[in-house]
Amino acid sequence: MQDRYVGDIGDYVKFSILRVLARSRSLGIIWWLFPNENHNHDGGFREYLDRPMQWRDFDSELFQILSTLQKRRELFAIETAGILPAATFFSAQIPCECKPYSSRPMERCRWFSAALAAVAGCDLVLVDPDNGIATANLKLTSRRAGKSITIDELKALVQPGRCVLVYHHQTRFRGGHQAEMKDLAVRLQHAGIRVSGALRASPWSPRLFLVLNGDPDLLSRAATIAERWPGKISWHPASELL
Repeated sequence: MQDRYVGDIGDYVKFSILRVLARSRSLGIIWWLFPNENHNHDGGFREYLDRPMQWRDFDSELFQILSTLQKRRELFAIETAGILPAATFFSAQIPCECKPYSSRPMERCRWFSAALAAVAGCDLVLVDPDNGIATANLKLTSRRAGKSITIDELKALVQPGRCVLVYHHQTRFRGGHQAEMKDLAVRLQHAGIRVSGALRASPWSPRLFLVLNGDPDLLSRAATIAERWPGKISWHPASELL
């Protein structure tokens, strides 16, 4: 997540999903905040706000709130807007720029320990890294490592009685997006993480929300989200991924 993404189409999809899944849950959000970048136009997909007839009815209350935040590109605006009023937020920026480079893994470990402590009492946790789940060859000394979550970090988050929702931005994976979903699910399953399904959002840029350690009630709610967003969000149960 970066502040510049606040209010874009990804936020509309993400928060609409959370507003359904988090009912009667204790929600924690680890923003996985990365410093703003300016080398591309990512995070500029806000045209949907100018097309209320096309987009508002998916979640009219959320659409209205995000419309009022168009000029406030900061996570604090989201946290205080009443979108997820009972959520616990961990907003500290991931330490990806500290020097020497060799210190970054240790600083990241300290940061992640603080994140775990912040959501200790939550039974539903969203992690929102820019890129999503790290490749196997990710080097934690790299600045760009701050855009991904490792499988070991996910294993620490997934605990009995807690569901984890992890964001993954889809790539040019060989074989296509369906193959990428299955590859991620298999990697996670082999690591001992129970994969319960995935919500795939297609507007503008394809993105996944992988559901880990989900219970029957939460999975039923996930399926209804796809019904509320026909043609925009699809639900893929574990039986389809593994």
